[in-house]
Amino acid sequence: MTHNAKVQELTSLLDKHQTYRDTCLNLIASENTPSPLVEELFDERLARRYGNYSGIDLYQRNYKGNRYIAEIEAYTQALAKELFGAAHVDFRPLSGNIAGIATTFALAEPGDTALEVHNGHHYAQKLLSSPLKIELQSIPIPWDGPRSNIDLDATLALIAEHKPKIVNVGSGVFLFPQPVRELKKAMRQANPDSYLIYDASHVIGLIAGKRFQSPFEEGADVIISSTHKTLAGPQGGMVLTNDKSIAERVARGVYPLLMSNHHLNRLPALAGTFIEWMECGEAQADAIVANAKALGQALVERGVPMLGADLGFTESHTLILIVDKYGEGGALATHLEACHIIAGAAGLSPEVGTSGLRIGVQEVTRWGMTPADAPDIAACIVSALSGGTSEELKPEVAKVACRFDTILFTVE
Repeated sequence: MTHNAKVQELTSLLDKHQTYRDTCLNLIASENTPSPLVEELFDERLARRYGNYSGIDLYQRNYKGNRYIAEIEAYTQALAKELFGAAHVDFRPLSGNIAGIATTFALAEPGDTALEVHNGHHYAQKLLSSPLKIELQSIPIPWDGPRSNIDLDATLALIAEHKPKIVNVGSGVFLFPQPVRELKKAMRQANPDSYLIYDASHVIGLIAGKRFQSPFEEGADVIISSTHKTLAGPQGGMVLTNDKSIAERVARGVYPLLMSNHHLNRLPALAGTFIEWMECGEAQADAIVANAKALGQALVERGVPMLGADLGFTESHTLILIVDKYGEGGALATHLEACHIIAGAAGLSPEVGTSGLRIGVQEVTRWGMTPADAPDIAACIVSALSGGTSEELKPEVAKVACRFDTILFTVE
C-alpha cells in the first residue's frame, strides 16, 4: 500500500466515525462537544513547545521562549479564577483523575486516613492499589443508595471516629449536591488540619452556571475537576483552591512527579470555554438540568424505574435507569449501542437493584435538545430496552439525532 493509500485509509476511518456518530444519540455522561469557537482556539503551534514550570509561579519556566505562553496560561488562569471564585488554579493535570491523584498524594502524609466516595473517584484507594509504596488508609464513605447521596449520619460518625486527614467527595454518579457544609463542620471539630477535596469533574459546568452547589462557599478546601464533561472544554484537568499553601503542595505533587509537558495547545481553547460560560453559562446549565428532569419523567411514564424518582430524578446532567426487568446493564448498553444509542452500564446499591444504566444529556442539550424532545428520546431508549432490533431502531434514532445539528450556548 502506498503512503497516499495509507493516508486515504486513515481519512476514511475518520469520516466513517463522524458519519456514524452523526446518526447516534450520545448519552454518555462524561462526554461533550466543544463549540466551534473552542475548537478554533486549539492551537497546534503551542503543542510543539514545552511549558514546564515549578511551584505556582507561571513565569519561572524551565524552557526559554515561553514569554507569551506564560501570558496565555496566566490569562486562562485569570478567567478560571473569576468564573469559579478561586485564588489559585493549576491546569497542569491532563485529566480529572490525575488532578485527584496529585491532590490526594500532595495533601496526605504516611499513615493518614482518607474517607472517600467509592464510586469511581476514590483517589487514596487508587494510590494504595498502585505499585507505589503509599501508606494511607482508605475508608469508603457510607452511601444512601435510594437517595444516591452520602449517608450523612454514618459519615459524621466515621469522621468523629477516624479523624481523617482527607475527605474526598464527588462521584461518577453525581445526581444531587452532597452535604459539604455538614462534612466540613465535622472535620474541623475532629481534625482541624484536615482537607475536604471536592471532585467536580461531572458537575463543573453546572457549578460555573450557578445551577449546582457552590463548593467553596460550603467549605471545600480544594476543587479538582476535568474540563470536558458538562464544561464542554478541551479534555484535561484542573485544581482550584483559595489556600496558597495547598496550591504550593499540589504544585509539588503535580510537577515533576506526574507531569512534564502539560499540552499547551489546549490552554487557549480552555480560555474560550471559560469566556463562553461567563457569557451564557447560566442558560446552558438551566437547559441541561431541565432536559435531564424531562427525560427522567418521560422514561418513568414509559415504565422505566429511575433512581431518585421521588426526588425529582436529578439536579445534574445525569440520570440512572434501574433496568433489572430488561436485563443486565452491560449487555443492555451493548444493545443500545447497536441501536445507535450511546450509554453506559452503572452499578447500583443492592437495596435499589442489580443493573443500571447511566445517561447524561449535556451533549444533546448543547446540540439543541429541549424538554419537548424528551418523549421521543425516551421512546427510542425504551424500544431498545424492550428488545427492538438495531435494524428497526437505527432509522428512528437517526431521525431524532438529526434534529440536534447546531451548537448552542456559544459566543461569536
